[in-house]
Amino acid sequence: MNNNNSQNGQNGQMDQAHQQELHTICEQYMNYLMQMQMNDGSMVEGIINGVDEEGVHMLVPDGDNGDDQMRFYGGGFGGGYGGGYGGGYGYPRRFRRFRPYFFPFWGIRSFFFPFFF
Repeated sequence: MNNNNSQNGQNGQMDQAHQQELHTICEQYMNYLMQMQMNDGSMVEGIINGVDEEGVHMLVPDGDNGDDQMRFYGGGFGGGYGGGYGGGYGYPRRFRRFRPYFFPFWGIRSFFFPFFF
């Protein structure tokens, strides 16, 4: 007896209609910040950078802890004018690093918009 559900087929392959729907969403929201829910329930936030027949390429934020600011910018708040390597002005500079990751379609449950304005 063939025991298929909507996500996985008998050999672990994804339902073709669901894969096509995810592919269409990725093409439509290319270069947008999106959240993905994976099949295991975890959430991943990132910018859709590319899509192919196998999955989606995303730029995922990385290194958003306070250690980077201490190491590169010479301390926290109150550095004054010229404190540390970042120029100071009383506040640390803040930016995010993004790393490229590939997520196969068979591991993705759905996409969400992270923010509504």
